[in-house]
Parts: sequence; C-alpha cells; structure tokens
Amino acid sequence: MARILWLSGEYLEPADSGLYRYSLDMLNALREMGHEVHAIGRRRQPDAPETAPADWTLLPCRRPPMWRKMLHVHPVKVVEVWDSEYEDAVDAALTDFEPHIVLFDHLRVGAALDQCRGRVPTVYVSQNDETAVKQKMVPAATGIRKAALWVDLKKIERFENRLLSECDGVSAISVADIESFGERGSKLPIVHTLPSYRGTRRQERAITAATPRRVAMISTLYWGAKIDNMVMALRGLQPAIDAGVEVVVFTGGYQPPAEIAERYPSVAFEGFVEDFDAALADCRVGVVYEPVGGGFKMKTLDFIFHRVPLVTGSTSAASLPLTPGDSVEQASSEEELGRVVTAMIDDIDRLNSLQEAAFSTCRNLFTSESARALSDLVERITADTRASR
Repeated sequence: MARILWLSGEYLEPADSGLYRYSLDMLNALREMGHEVHAIGRRRQPDAPETAPADWTLLPCRRPPMWRKMLHVHPVKVVEVWDSEYEDAVDAALTDFEPHIVLFDHLRVGAALDQCRGRVPTVYVSQNDETAVKQKMVPAATGIRKAALWVDLKKIERFENRLLSECDGVSAISVADIESFGERGSKLPIVHTLPSYRGTRRQERAITAATPRRVAMISTLYWGAKIDNMVMALRGLQPAIDAGVEVVVFTGGYQPPAEIAERYPSVAFEGFVEDFDAALADCRVGVVYEPVGGGFKMKTLDFIFHRVPLVTGSTSAASLPLTPGDSVEQASSEEELGRVVTAMIDDIDRLNSLQEAAFSTCRNLFTSESARALSDLVERITADTRASR
C-alpha cells in the first residue's frame, strides 16, 4: 500500500457540507484500505483549537481580502488557501513523510503541482468540473460581479487544464465530469469515484397522513451559488407554500441573508440540528434543485437513505442510479418544481413508492468500496516507486 500525502483546503471536521463530507469519506476509505495517509489543511476559523490529530498538519485560517484574491494570478478559490506557509508545509511533508504520491483534494490546493513535479506523482481528486460550474454562474450576474466572475472563470479554466494535463491521474465524482474532462483534451487516466455514505440508512419507513406536510431542503449557505440555488428553489416552491405546505431549510449553521428570510417568512431556516434523523422523519419530500453548480450532490443520499421521497432538478441527480418517475421526480424549471411538489405532497401511496424504490436501488451502493477505483489508481501509479523504496 502507498504513503499518501493528502492536501485539503481546510480541516475536514466537522464534515458539515458536501465538500467536506466527500473528502473526509474518501480519506477515511483510503486508510481503511490500508494506505498510510497524512493530510495538510487550514483551520476554518481563526480561533479554532490549536491541537490537531497526529496525521494532520493544520495551518492557520487564511482570509485574504477580495482585492488581493482578484489581483492574484491564481483563481479565487486557490488564493483563499495557498501561500508560502502552505508551500513550506508541503515541502516539509515531502521531506519528512516521503510520500509515494500526493492527492490534490479539490482544485484549491493544485498550486502544489509545481512543487511535486519531478519529485512525486500526483492525482487531482476533483469534486466538480470547476470551469463548467463557473461558466454557469456568469450569465446570471450583473455589473462588476459579472466582470469579476468572468476574470475568475478564465483563471480557473487555465488552472484546471494544467491539472488535467500535468497530474498523473484524475478522480471524478460524476460521469458527466469524466466526459467533460475528456472533451477538454485530458489524456490522463480518469477514475469514477462515487462518494461513500456513512450516515443513517433507515431500513423501514412509512409515510402516513399524520406525517407533517413538510418539504425539506439542505443548503449550507457558505457560498453565493448555494444561496442563489436556494432562492431559485424557494421561488419554485411558492405555490406549494401558498397552499399551506411547510418548507424547512437545513443550513448547517449558516444564516440566510436577511432579505431572503424576510421574503419567505413562513420558511423555517434551521441551523445545526441535533437529531437530523428525527428532523427528516417529519418530512414528506426532499428537494435538491441546484441549477448552478455541478458534481455529485451528497444531500441526495441523505434523503434517499432516510427514505424521504426526492425531487431534483434535471442536473441535480448526476451519477445517481435513479429512474425519473419511478424512484425520483425531476423538475426542469422553477415552475415545474412547484407543480411537481404540489401534486405529490398529499399522494401518500406515491410518496411511499418513491422512497422505497430509491432506497432499494441504492441499498448496497455508496459504501467505502466506492473509493476502490481511486485506491487502485494510486497503486498503479506508485507501483514502481513503492518497489524501489
């Protein structure tokens, strides 16, 4: 097995967003498969505890001003993480830990590519086609924000293209991303690495007339695109809200902008929820409607394995083995989202059929074995290096 240096933007615990959950699950799965993994990442808050697990190197929280992020040659996401301090930590780990390979967890740490070239092979562990995600954000913006997004798009495109051509391998979270990377000219081996789900898998559930007429959304509001997606979903759900359907948004501790809370006074924005299992047990429908952004939506697995009938946007169920109309309902527009939810909310038989079909389809999927393809890629790339050490 290999010694892996895992580079993350930030410390992965608590895993309170899809980004952190996917990364932490992959890291843990690789360890469970026998690899030795040391990780580097930043503290998320300036006042975070100084102590760190022995297999992590934690760096101080970094929050550069926006003008510095925009003026830098690297994309904004990279500047938020990368500086000489992170570079020094990578150099120290390459010397002291002597990894067989370095895994870049997200584009944010890809600036380490130059340090690693000629010293150790690398794999880009992507969670999105970041260029495609940014392209979707530009048209909806206006004024200075639109210009800033366009500039950052060009930086991301150049930066990501380097990773897709100069690393030794790539891991992609969805089939769509694999196809997109190939269309952009990547000749690297690309493996499909679905997430592993370590939350509750509820073996039985029956939705009844006593179940609250409640729709749930999960949206950790730490990024502008997530707020935009939430607003689009709430606009679509307005007819259901007007018809008396409850809507709750689990925000992971982040507060919505004041103007959004004021616009939707009947919507419950819940921060940290102590008993997430019980909260989802009181919901009839889960909505994942996110036109902006790509990749795999970890929150879809929360709904599937808690047996909450799922309604998604046309692109929000990428890489899920679900069949529209059988195990998931889909909406291609805000207006259709409202119609679909309103039509199904009181159809108890339909709700139970959807949740049972989705759970049965995914019952034996999304385990730690999901990381097997990434583990095998690491072993193939490092075979010669491991034999010589």
